[in-house]
Amino acid sequence: MRAFLGWFSLVAAIAFASAVSAADLPGAKDPSFLKRFQGAEIVHYLNLPYESLTIWSPDPKNPTANWVATSAEGQVTRILYHLPSGHTVLEVLRNYEQTFRQLGLTVITEHRGDRDFAYYTGTAVYGQSWEARNYDWTQLGIYGMTDNAYVTAKGTVNSKPVTIALWVGLYNGPRDSQYEQKVHFNSDQPVVLLDVVTAKDVVNQMVLVKAAYMADALASKGFIDLYGVYFDTDKTEVKPESNATLDEIASLLKIDRSLKLEISGHTDNTGAKDHNLKLSQGRADAVKAVLVSKYGIDGARLSAKGYGDTKPVAPNTSEANKAKNRRVELRKV
Repeated sequence: MRAFLGWFSLVAAIAFASAVSAADLPGAKDPSFLKRFQGAEIVHYLNLPYESLTIWSPDPKNPTANWVATSAEGQVTRILYHLPSGHTVLEVLRNYEQTFRQLGLTVITEHRGDRDFAYYTGTAVYGQSWEARNYDWTQLGIYGMTDNAYVTAKGTVNSKPVTIALWVGLYNGPRDSQYEQKVHFNSDQPVVLLDVVTAKDVVNQMVLVKAAYMADALASKGFIDLYGVYFDTDKTEVKPESNATLDEIASLLKIDRSLKLEISGHTDNTGAKDHNLKLSQGRADAVKAVLVSKYGIDGARLSAKGYGDTKPVAPNTSEANKAKNRRVELRKV
């Protein structure tokens, strides 16, 4: 057995290569820490600076029937390779699994069978419309696949948490021209779809909204969403970091003394709806109280209402989108 494993390790080392193929899609590249299978060429490439990837795994309670979805967020890189004919799906799968383990990653899920390609990857990356994704069956040209295999792995590479989802299949020729407008492969040619998520912090790009801009938005739209009013998680007390934005709101109200505003509180969909509604109401009340007590604004000019998660401005499908939904809104009354 040890002799066999040693031979297999040698084969795996030979099978992977670090050279970039001249036939790669322009601008495409391998992940910096991960080599490609020997002879592989990149035919599709997607790199998103911050998104969410769906990771499918068998349900531990019923692995033969149900799969469950979790998500990983960060920089998402999706690469589609085609490999030279003559290699099997199992051979490719084992090479990648061994490489993952050599990197110190833990293999979480391994599955071989008739699971649909779309189940693994068809809606895996959030944040774009179906037409704009450019990696559905039609665009990728991999509708006619057999002998599917799927593996996921997690760990730390270069001090950064990494999540990988890998699908391997054998191309069996086009089945339907309606769904295969692009064909990158020859029959019996292995195909690899590699998704890599490298975790990273969201860059805070919020800017201070000035009173003049608030006035323009209220005049043109009747409302403005603000992200400079801060609360601790699950708390209603306004944090001191909110002072700059509160100063501008107070200036707006002092300049236009006829202006009346509804202060609206909004949350993402984390937690129970009743709890979110109560939390958003408490936060709206807190903002009103600060404007009255600290800035001397007449409380009769202000109303406070919490909407919980009932009025999102973005789908609650990623942490970045959820951050957009957690906001204070000023609405002209």
